[in-house]
Amino acid sequence: MKITIVTATYNRRDLLKRLFTSLEAQRYEDIEWIVVDDGGSDDTEEVVQAFRKSAAVDIRFLRKENSGKDATVNAGLDLAGGDLVAVIDDDDYFVPNVFRQIADDYAKIAEDDEVAGLSYLTQDPSGKVWGRMFPLNYMISDHFDCRINQKIWGDKCEFTKATVLRDNHIRFLATKTRGGFGADTLFLSSIAERFKTCYINTAVLYKNFYETGIAVNWRQKGLLNPELSAAYYACFQHRRVHLRIRLRYMVAYIAITYYAGYPLLPPSVQTPWNRALFVLAYLPGMMIGARWKKYRKSGSYPQARHWMEPKN
Repeated sequence: MKITIVTATYNRRDLLKRLFTSLEAQRYEDIEWIVVDDGGSDDTEEVVQAFRKSAAVDIRFLRKENSGKDATVNAGLDLAGGDLVAVIDDDDYFVPNVFRQIADDYAKIAEDDEVAGLSYLTQDPSGKVWGRMFPLNYMISDHFDCRINQKIWGDKCEFTKATVLRDNHIRFLATKTRGGFGADTLFLSSIAERFKTCYINTAVLYKNFYETGIAVNWRQKGLLNPELSAAYYACFQHRRVHLRIRLRYMVAYIAITYYAGYPLLPPSVQTPWNRALFVLAYLPGMMIGARWKKYRKSGSYPQARHWMEPKN
């Protein structure tokens, strides 16, 4: 069973070695690593070619014109040849010797057409789990019912069947404006529209969060790409999301559309319950949108530093 890792990178050649070393340390015989350079100006290609000389891992490299992370990830997904596919950032790296467990877990769902893949925990370099654990180990659910409705926050490590991605053409939303946040949630929600996922309380990936990153600076990142933010907030209006959660994100949706000057009512909002939520959320949403406009004018955006502290 082949595992494909897709990594989009941009002028971060020095970080790739740690991820490469963690893949080599898996001692798993069938790994494909696809590195896509988003038009960077450093010598990432030469670094990756040097890895190839001694690698047990099958490494593929693609260099493309700069178009942003999400479009770059999609280019890698188009090349993926494994049975399971994971999108891994260039500053993340795997826990040693976890790919054998991933392969064993995949064998349990390989023939189940209703299950799209596997979702694992992540941890910081000290071993503390990021975010909340899943309610049950080996829980069969989906992104709406498990992650959103039960508020299982924090980055996870997702492995998806290549056939699901290929046959349903599930990709990341690539917007005209680069950056922002929420594309991963939209990606997982697209999977949840048709499939379930197996959630496993094992940490398989080390993740680092930085004071310059999205987790801390989500307001600034989101406001710089309101197109992606609007799509992200609108996806929480799905019929399977609890009403109290829908209301919270309806407020945010109205705020971002007011901030950006977008039309207020996309199809996902025009359902009976969502119309009622829209009425309740309208005034607070407009007030928050006005506050966000002040952030843009002043150039000062509040941070969310609580994300810097992983939970046990």
